Amino acid sequence: MIPDINKKNPNYPFWSLEKRKEYDKTAQLIKEHGHIIKGIRELRLGVSYTIGASNSIGAEFVSFFPLKGEGINVITKIINKLVKLIKNDPEVMKSQIFNNKDLYGLPFGFVILPEKNKQFAESEYACQLQSDALLSDFSSRDHKLILLLFTDKYGKMPWEEGCNNYWPYICPDSLVRISQKILTGKTSNKNRLTIDEDDYFTIVRDVKYPLLVELSPQDLQYGVKIGKEKWMRKFPKGNFDILMNTVISLFKNEVVVTKEGNNYLYFDKQNIPKAFSTDFPNELFMGDAEVKNIIGI
Repeated sequence: MIPDINKKNPNYPFWSLEKRKEYDKTAQLIKEHGHIIKGIRELRLGVSYTIGASNSIGAEFVSFFPLKGEGINVITKIINKLVKLIKNDPEVMKSQIFNNKDLYGLPFGFVILPEKNKQFAESEYACQLQSDALLSDFSSRDHKLILLLFTDKYGKMPWEEGCNNYWPYICPDSLVRISQKILTGKTSNKNRLTIDEDDYFTIVRDVKYPLLVELSPQDLQYGVKIGKEKWMRKFPKGNFDILMNTVISLFKNEVVVTKEGNNYLYFDKQNIPKAFSTDFPNELFMGDAEVKNIIGI
């Protein structure tokens, strides 16, 4: 069932104009098309996920696929074809490797993620599918999450010997491992990550960066102002320690932030990828004197 766009979230009157516009636009698009596909370009080259597909097939999709050039169009066509296929034949809804050139020119994994892995994927990447997210009204509460796992140009899965270029690393390691186990019954890539891949991520004050979230620096500072108890009531799945430590690191100029679509990408200042180097300096973080006093800087 597609949500009634005239029945708005009870918190709608308290949202910023920007958030209300995004909510209304999403509602209209889902009314017209049944679902939307959000694409986010970040360090893994591209994350795409659906919002609203679960109202017709009981599941949402997430994929890690390069979005530059025609990438977003390619993944959009694949997902739209899969939604139509499942509507016509619900028995298709099972973990498997598709090798259907009508869907895509190469094999790809279709993996229904277990609940633990689903929660990880939604908290880290498909953030708007979480139950407390801005756009959560548009997906069903009990939806499944399907991971689309792609091969390299030679048809090799990420766990296979000789898988080419960045493909072994584009999808998070834990999701590749569980996919291999579900699809083949084996797990062979526990030590798949290389030193270079680990270097993409660094730790500052117990927080792993890059950090991709929908919260702006102003939102984070507001969280500090209202305190942990009120913040956790608003965002029960949130992590206040990450919020607080990120704010401290912003004030100490250890972490910087840039905007990526409607999301915000926080970097360790000592580990900014070349692709984002021209984003800095910027004025996205404006330190609030009250917050500075609260954290004692």
